[in-house]
Amino acid sequence: MLQRARRVMLDLHEDESGPNTVEWVLLIIIALILLVAIFLFAQFVINQFKQRQQSVEQDPFLQN
Repeated sequence: MLQRARRVMLDLHEDESGPNTVEWVLLIIIALILLVAIFLFAQFVINQFKQRQQSVEQDPFLQN
C-alpha cells in the first residue's frame, strides 16, 4: 500500500506541468488547514467571552 502511494506521488511529480506544482499544492493545503485552525480557535475564544459576559450579567450580586 505504501509502495502504491509512493508511486502515485512520484507520478504526480513527474507529470507536473510547471516547476514545483506538487509542492505548491501541498503548501496551499497546509495554509488552508492553518486558516481553518485559526478560525476555529478564534470562535472558541469568542464563545468563551460570550459565556463569561452572560454569567456576569446574570450574577445577582452584580445587579444594581
